[in-house]
Amino acid sequence: MKMLVLTYSGADPERVSTLLDAAGVPGHTCLEGARGHGLTGPRAGTRAWPGTVTVCFAVMDDAIAATAAARCRSAELPPGERLHVALLPVDSFN
Repeated sequence: MKMLVLTYSGADPERVSTLLDAAGVPGHTCLEGARGHGLTGPRAGTRAWPGTVTVCFAVMDDAIAATAAARCRSAELPPGERLHVALLPVDSFN
């Protein structure tokens, strides 16, 4: 089993759900309005540091995870949007 974790900064968070659905991911959760700091600087939802990110995660079989990660990594996004992908091992899931 693997956990796919995505951070998306862009205008259309539904884009991530569409990618995951197309890859055959059986279910996922997305949390909008996350704040953090990355290579392009802070995203704090303030005037000084505008913007937030959407964090999505899902647990799935290894084969589906590999397909989903590959599709997300190769997704063509509009200029200025970013999608970061992490694939983590999961010891158990029930």
